[in-house]
Amino acid sequence: MYAAAERRGKKPAIFYDQRGTFDEVHLPQRAEGFSAYPLAAERSEKQVAQGAGRVSERMLVGLLTLLAVVTKLYRIGRRSSVSWDEAHFGKFGAKYINGTFYHDVHPPLAKMLVGLSEVLGGHNGTFDFKGGVEYPSFVNYSFMRQFNALFGIALTPMAYITCRQLRLPPAFATMAALFVTLDNAICVMSRFILLDAPLLAFTGLSALALSGLYRHRKQPFTEVWWQWLFGTGVALGLVASAKWVGMFAVALVGLFTIGELYELFCVPRLPVRLYVKHWVARVIALIAVPLCIYALCFKIHFALLSRYDNSANFMPMGFQTKLRGNPISRQPYEIETGSAVRLQSHVSGTGYLHSHVHHYPLGSMRQQVTGYGYADANNLWNIERRAAAGTFDNAADVSASAAPIAGPIGHGDLIALHHNSTNTYLYADLGFEAPVSKQHREVSAVRAGGSEAARRNTLWRVEIVDPERRMDDGHLHPLGTPMRLHSVLGSCVLLSSGERLDKNWGWGQAEIACGSRGTLWTIERHINKNLDSIDLGRFMSSSFVRDFAVLNRQMWLTNNALIPDHDKHNVLESEPISWPFMQYPMRMVGWDDKSIKYLEIGNPLLWWGSAFLCLLFPFQALYWLFCWRRRVLAWRLSAFREYFEGATILWAGWFLHYAPFFAMGRVTYLHHYLPALYFGILFMAYQIYHISSWYAAPRIVNFIMYMAIAAVVFVFWWFSPLTYGWDQPISKLRGMEWVSTWPVYEDKLAL
Repeated sequence: MYAAAERRGKKPAIFYDQRGTFDEVHLPQRAEGFSAYPLAAERSEKQVAQGAGRVSERMLVGLLTLLAVVTKLYRIGRRSSVSWDEAHFGKFGAKYINGTFYHDVHPPLAKMLVGLSEVLGGHNGTFDFKGGVEYPSFVNYSFMRQFNALFGIALTPMAYITCRQLRLPPAFATMAALFVTLDNAICVMSRFILLDAPLLAFTGLSALALSGLYRHRKQPFTEVWWQWLFGTGVALGLVASAKWVGMFAVALVGLFTIGELYELFCVPRLPVRLYVKHWVARVIALIAVPLCIYALCFKIHFALLSRYDNSANFMPMGFQTKLRGNPISRQPYEIETGSAVRLQSHVSGTGYLHSHVHHYPLGSMRQQVTGYGYADANNLWNIERRAAAGTFDNAADVSASAAPIAGPIGHGDLIALHHNSTNTYLYADLGFEAPVSKQHREVSAVRAGGSEAARRNTLWRVEIVDPERRMDDGHLHPLGTPMRLHSVLGSCVLLSSGERLDKNWGWGQAEIACGSRGTLWTIERHINKNLDSIDLGRFMSSSFVRDFAVLNRQMWLTNNALIPDHDKHNVLESEPISWPFMQYPMRMVGWDDKSIKYLEIGNPLLWWGSAFLCLLFPFQALYWLFCWRRRVLAWRLSAFREYFEGATILWAGWFLHYAPFFAMGRVTYLHHYLPALYFGILFMAYQIYHISSWYAAPRIVNFIMYMAIAAVVFVFWWFSPLTYGWDQPISKLRGMEWVSTWPVYEDKLAL
């Protein structure tokens, strides 16, 4: 058929086979100007893997891992003080030893691993990891760093195996593994007590699992296919539980899976039952398994942190009362007229209902009412019952001047909230818009007096919502009876708008207003010297699902609140646009002449080379698309597809781990690029092999490989003083500042 088609001058025909993969009837014509050498996937590995010789791959992987051990552990304990973010993550690890609750923006897995390293190193959890302080003798910081370095070491064999799964020959897979091993930034970030090494290791594991799943995609429902499928799910659960940027690996696998399922959908005569089976397998392995691992990490996190800390004040009351040493369990049970209370909002990031002597600079210009995140005296309000539920037909007729009525506060009662510190009352001002969210009404604090009509704006109707089952008696109680407060005259409800007041006059505190959809409030603290305190914890229930959801929401809000500090810009912080070409390496410690100095600087050849090839790839893909449409591809389509899919997986890994940072409003640092860099380095090795194979003879291909390795080794050695610590004046390091913005000799501040 092929010969007949050639004689007739026809182009090759392409079709989908029953497995849903590309195939062809005959070979396409070779485009003029392309090398006659076949695609790398069609070559014998003997021709392109001469560097591997007769050494078995297991021994080769072992030697590569040994090299990674040397590069990661060399002089790892040299700096004996708490360095950079060890102050944060070492402290969080110690919390797991002493069992004290803490709040952070990252999921717990990587920090629990830090805690494990401290346990194995003999730490008792008493050291607080204050930045710059010398480690005491009972903290084996060298072991803790070595434990963390194991994750950086693991990247090397995973890089090799990933490339082999994508059909790179042993010699070039070795080159890729060496590239990963000899990047200075990956190396230095693996040598301290940080979260980046576990994140990179789990990212590499996700890439490895995906490459294995891709390699065995034509063997669905076999034992090896199931192993790779569930292995991918486990890897996704681990990487997402280490840091939320691990979700980019989830996105990579998700896009690959969507592509597979779409391709299967296009297969003619594929049984519906079999297609549904493909869906079910992936939903279980790639969605259910990662979610279970993610939730399990939080379950362990909650189980280990059983002691109270005030950072838990945003968690549900039932959760807080279960923590040992919490200050809120023992309180008077009944809320009565004259009780002083502290009301906490259910809107994350709001904190407590708060007022102070400062006034709004606009609107009514009355005293501010805000949401404040910390407990202080300005959060205390006295409750005064002005009318009991059922004793009035129209709340507007209730006198705000009447004396407070003694007794417990219940559902439907009218109350006034008296602010103790400033002798004012909570006031809904219907004549003015809220200072930030203009769709709501202003809430302020006013002194007693004025007209009766105005004073009625200080009356609020209590609505108890979903109380704890054992507190559901129609009365208001601390902790377990959430409520809404309805303004009597304004038909609006007290709320936290989610907005922040201006920093110049509102100190960035949460805006409190009155609107149509109110916020739930809970009495978190109750003070009444005339009533006995009891243990309220026995009335409270706790749900893991609710605690899990609240904590993740608060992590999201806290993460988004980490906005850039432009005073530090380009000294510590940097923009994503500067990362691929490493415009602003970051100093990890102080830079005086006597200290041991570390610079988070990558191997420029790897950063610049991978960035160039990754940015070029979309244009290559567009060119190949034109060639395919014109039927002038130089290779068999099935072989070209094998190459292109492998390249696309690695390129997509780079893109998905890099591009989303442009949409983030939070502060960003150079090390956020490292997961993208890992994919970029593998993509660089992949492209060097394939592109050189298309245009050069085998011995030239190997020469290119050896030269690339030699150049990377030399540059790694050149910058190694900044990777392994430099304790002499930096002026003695000549030739380290290849780019004028690199902060090697002096501060490089943004203009």
